[in-house]
Amino acid sequence: MYKCNLFVLIILVVFSSTVQAETIALVTEENQASISDDGLGVELRFDKNGELLSVKSTYQHPVEFPDRRGISKAYTIAEEKAKANIARFMNQVITTSRITTELDESQSVSSRNRSNASENWSKDNSRKVSESLKEVTTSGATALLKGVRLIERSYNEKAEEVTVVIGINKQSQQGANQLKDGLSSPNPEKSKGGKQGDFPGKESEKRRSSDFDKF
Repeated sequence: MYKCNLFVLIILVVFSSTVQAETIALVTEENQASISDDGLGVELRFDKNGELLSVKSTYQHPVEFPDRRGISKAYTIAEEKAKANIARFMNQVITTSRITTELDESQSVSSRNRSNASENWSKDNSRKVSESLKEVTTSGATALLKGVRLIERSYNEKAEEVTVVIGINKQSQQGANQLKDGLSSPNPEKSKGGKQGDFPGKESEKRRSSDFDKF
């Protein structure tokens, strides 16, 4: 029975997605469904009852200057882009508009030539009419994401690009909700800065969360 529910869920998600890129749906041996979008880099996992387990978003961004500052900036941009792609997968608002303009411009030029013998006057009138039609299409996405975690980030020295993976699951959402309710003595873990290297030529690196497989 749950396999049938998974199949129906996969069909609904694939056809309800507003993304035009290719969407792939798979059923794993653990009776879990995995739906991924190659265009946005978003992947969703469902349990056997069709309940959402986690969402994961992957994004690559080039590094213009391969020193520590340039890599850190690329990490930040890739992280924000990965979050935005989840919002775009969830909901997109597309608007289109047409703008027409008509310009009627008149110009008059007068000139006077005077000499001892005679005096001449001339006047030139010109008119310019122009029309234009513009069609503007925009899309926007807004979503409230809770429990977003940076579960993996890596730098490819050869390609000079970074890859960032963010994820949301039940545990991270529950933790975010508890944090919103309030903690008496929060003790955030202090981040350790990396060793400063010479420009250029930072070596490749990869950091992965210990619970990466849960996303």
